Amino acid sequence: MHSDLSKDTELKTILDGISPSERNPEWLSSLADFLEYVEGADLETRKTLEFQQKLWEENAVSGVGMGTVNISAALEDPEFRSWIAGESLKPLPESSEARITRLQAFHDEIATRMKKYTNRIAWVKICRVMAALYPRYFSTITYDLMAQECHRAWFGDSSRRPKVVTCQHDLMRRLEQLLGPVESSSKALAERMTLPWFVYEGHVQGSHTETVAEEADDKGEVKLKPLPAIQRRKGLTSIRGGIATLIKALSFVEDGVRRDELIDFLRSEFPDYRESSLRTTVNVLKNEFYVIEEHEGIVTKTTRGQLYLDTKDPRELIPIFLTRVLGIDHVLLALGKEDQTSRQLYSLLRKVNSGWTSNFMPGSIIKWLKGFDLVQNSENGLFSLTETGKEWAAQIHWEPEFLDPEDLGEEGDAVDGDDASLDIGCIDQGSLIKAVTASTAFSARLVSQLHFGLWSHERRHFAILAGLSGSGKTLLAQRYGQALSEQFGLPADKHVFVQAVQPGWYDPSPLFGHINPLRPDNYVRSPLLDFLLQAANSPGQPFIAILDEMNLSHPEQYFAPVLSAMETGEHLRLHNEGKSFDGVPNTIPFPSNVAFIGTVNMDETTHGISDKVLDRAFTMEFWDINLQSYPNWQKFGLNEQVLARVKSCLTDLLAALETERLHFGWRTVEDVLSYLSLAQQTPDIELSQALDDVIYARVLPKLRGSESQRLHESLVKLISVLADYDLKRCRAKVESLKSDLADTGMMRFWR
Repeated sequence: MHSDLSKDTELKTILDGISPSERNPEWLSSLADFLEYVEGADLETRKTLEFQQKLWEENAVSGVGMGTVNISAALEDPEFRSWIAGESLKPLPESSEARITRLQAFHDEIATRMKKYTNRIAWVKICRVMAALYPRYFSTITYDLMAQECHRAWFGDSSRRPKVVTCQHDLMRRLEQLLGPVESSSKALAERMTLPWFVYEGHVQGSHTETVAEEADDKGEVKLKPLPAIQRRKGLTSIRGGIATLIKALSFVEDGVRRDELIDFLRSEFPDYRESSLRTTVNVLKNEFYVIEEHEGIVTKTTRGQLYLDTKDPRELIPIFLTRVLGIDHVLLALGKEDQTSRQLYSLLRKVNSGWTSNFMPGSIIKWLKGFDLVQNSENGLFSLTETGKEWAAQIHWEPEFLDPEDLGEEGDAVDGDDASLDIGCIDQGSLIKAVTASTAFSARLVSQLHFGLWSHERRHFAILAGLSGSGKTLLAQRYGQALSEQFGLPADKHVFVQAVQPGWYDPSPLFGHINPLRPDNYVRSPLLDFLLQAANSPGQPFIAILDEMNLSHPEQYFAPVLSAMETGEHLRLHNEGKSFDGVPNTIPFPSNVAFIGTVNMDETTHGISDKVLDRAFTMEFWDINLQSYPNWQKFGLNEQVLARVKSCLTDLLAALETERLHFGWRTVEDVLSYLSLAQQTPDIELSQALDDVIYARVLPKLRGSESQRLHESLVKLISVLADYDLKRCRAKVESLKSDLADTGMMRFWR
């Protein structure tokens, strides 16, 4: 659970637990030295190229961030150096309001003068310089997106997004309110201005609901945070006007508007657009560039959208572009090696995603790359990186992934079972059975039942394994899946998936994912969803999905889409949010190469299985436990005499209890042997005492029932067995249960 940093007590507790000099002593030392150097520089020193280069390029406040801007032309100009040196020594006003106004004006004037020397504004470098000159009023969070996120966390998630200086001033003033005034020493100033960074890193980063494309470390460095290929958007939608349209739309939603008002605005901009095209444009703003968000029917700018509107700097959107859209990183790295023709780039992108069978989506990606000034057409007809493109290519610190052909994405065309199908008859059934039964108590007949029951129908591959807890139901399903994968030469970890069912599943969302209620533009994918998408695009390969303890919830509710699709052969519906939502298609052909195996325990914590489910399943019972077939008697290091006594005792207990289905499975047998193996290493513990204790703990707790002749006879047999093996504690407990049964008509171990 995240702390509420807007509360003084919670933020103060976190701050008291942070010691910057211990968290990163090297950074604190260099920062303190740097602040002392800057403060001690007089006017003439500040005018020098050496000082300005240290101030701008060797600044210890933070890293320079991503897409660093070359400002050497500005630093080499004596006029620029002289101006900034003089301004930096002017005294600041006493009042907070006047001081903020003065510092914001200085910040903005630096940005304005910078335009003379470069076509991009070095926003992070400007903020670093301001922090070095005025450490009492600036933190080391010099990347404004992160500073804004920290501000929202500290002052409440409101729509107010302050300007750079106000944001920084607020953070430092809050620290002064909670911790008191900071000392004048450079070390104290360094520690104070790093506190917001350490709070951001530990308690803000990743906790906000907006899309994360960057991450930070404890050295003040910011780097890109790429998504894996399977989770990335499979392309970007091309919209008329490109970046200009983004800016116009952001300006319109400045103070918050209804969705229909935004669509009306876009209609006035593009009167020839159909309604579907207008809605698509809103979707691009919301779900592809994440510059607007919608809450309770009102559309507003995200923090990233506000920063982009303020700066008009693509730096605010390029991280999203690079980390969340498939293929962008491939193109930048390829062009970093050599110029490419459009045909070469299209070919590369189609290799990245084999689902792009035409040039439409690759062409859209190239168009956006040009719009963001990352690539350009050279005079020789080749594409090359711009200077901005080179800077961002240098930020790619990962090896770009190719989309696995098995991973079905929103642009990929699913392969129907008619085009390629699983040939289950090609396997060596003898080898399959042998692989499953090896070193287990499973019989060949049991494995054959499961295999034939799963695959006898052309599409309905569904089995339910019901019975005694600990009898090996889940193990059988896993061993079968592993053996079947081996028959096809496939890795089991990609073709066998275990889904632990939880109580309280009332709909399919735990299986297929759901829309994030905190961020309605985001689809929360479940592991089973990705598993089924892979299966749908690999119809010639087997996949085994195991629903462990599937009746902890009602399968006719959470499993309903699968039950329906496996019966009718229609597409499996994943969601109802249009053809595709956040990379997830709304339907896929039912993957008839997937076998579902559900395990079921029958006790008071579970639900019964409805006829709707049973009518579609091959059912198998697991009640018969043959202790003689247990393969691991010898592995626990018990001597033959002890082992014989334990085996005899467990066999007799099993015989006494199985008529009422109160007996135990392989898990209990293994636990008893493990307990005795450990107990025999303690000389003071007698075997009968250890056996008494472990039977009491692992066998008796399941005893329960109401008055019946069969239960009465079972208890009599049980008491006799316990007496034969001198299990005094167990015998006393069962005799008390027998008395309860006689007195009240029912008994229960836990009472």
